[in-house]
Amino acid sequence: MANIHTQKVIQLIENKFGKLKKIGDGYSLYYVPSADIILYFRYSKISFTSKTQKVKKGFYGLRKEDIALMQGKKSFICLITDDDTKNLYIPFQKFETYFLETNPSRDGQFKVLPFYKPTGNDIYFAGIGKFNSESYTDINDILNISDRKIQTPNLSHSQVQSLISSIGMKKGYNVWIPESDKIKIDNSIVDTSKIINKLPLFNKEIDNIISEIDVIWFDNSRPISFYEVEHSTPIYSGLLRFNDVLLTIARAENFNIVANQERENKFNKEINRPTFKQNKLIDKVTFFNYENIYQWYYNLYGKIY
Repeated sequence: MANIHTQKVIQLIENKFGKLKKIGDGYSLYYVPSADIILYFRYSKISFTSKTQKVKKGFYGLRKEDIALMQGKKSFICLITDDDTKNLYIPFQKFETYFLETNPSRDGQFKVLPFYKPTGNDIYFAGIGKFNSESYTDINDILNISDRKIQTPNLSHSQVQSLISSIGMKKGYNVWIPESDKIKIDNSIVDTSKIINKLPLFNKEIDNIISEIDVIWFDNSRPISFYEVEHSTPIYSGLLRFNDVLLTIARAENFNIVANQERENKFNKEINRPTFKQNKLIDKVTFFNYENIYQWYYNLYGKIY
């Protein structure tokens, strides 16, 4: 029997589409006949990762046999929590290939951990990687599945930098942008008073490297989130910069590669190199495509760019 939090979401969906049809051998998979979609519900309580941190997380197991029933179909993974504001509604097709290429854990489940952080929310699929989850928080993606979605325009490198900077500022952070890029930033969405003109001194071996990172969010003088926009440059070069930062700056752990969706496979090949696995960089880097960034901006500002 579905718990009260899951049942609440199911009721919202049934109010729009009519009665759901249970499929599979449990109480997790449902078919929506009138919308021709499959919904996979999993539930977890969320908790702080530690008493001293502001980061919360959940923990889910996705059964291999349930995943198999969604393959090739229009489906959503619905990760429900005891806090309705933290629910995630993930389009399965965005991750289907990864599940096909990855083995589950010994109990036959794919382990999934969403992280809820002040800098932005991520979701970690064990053995697959970490992804931004900001664009998966709206149940209307299911309820309005027949409606037209927000169209992401063709974005330049500097426009993506501007969007990331604007998102950081909306969340209360100051922002670093390399000196050579400042002239290209879109000041119609970026508050120039929150752009840092000079970086703090960290380490003479790393200062020049940090200064070339495309966007850095700062909480006072502490860098808390690093972004490399790999519009046309090699993804490996951005990961090397992150690797240097990880090895030299204490508590640096939130790194993000931003690129076209077509480059995500390239990112996953690069981040799975042994050197990045050994020092745990693989667990600290999130991949964003341009649609993720555009949707995140829209979610925060309520308008398109």
